[in-house]
Amino acid sequence: MAIRISHIGEAKTAEGMFLYVFSPSKEERLYQLQMDTLSDRQLALDDHDVVIAEVFENEDGHIGVHELPCDRCRGLRQQFNIMPGQFKVMLVNKDSAVKLCAESCVSCEEVFMRVEKDHVEEVQAGY
Repeated sequence: MAIRISHIGEAKTAEGMFLYVFSPSKEERLYQLQMDTLSDRQLALDDHDVVIAEVFENEDGHIGVHELPCDRCRGLRQQFNIMPGQFKVMLVNKDSAVKLCAESCVSCEEVFMRVEKDHVEEVQAGY
């Protein structure tokens, strides 16, 4: 999977999507539940070119295997209007369009459905 750096400095996949998991901290129960759900399906997420981004309030996060410094986490939280203490999951495509936004855990099937729908829309648009 090709990685490039976008204008805001985070790693971006050339063809895939990001699944941002915004959480106040790693100790947040919803975060732990969401990550348990995702870790069970990591190979399928990889097959769908979905990169998981873990974004916290006051600690370093990750985008895929790349570390995301605390200041970049704060920048992403501001960019996506994530309030302090808020848990949110967002699926964002390569054009920065939000394809899924939830304030609770999401299933991998929901993510896959949105990825496949986005791919069909790209093909129909001639990308």
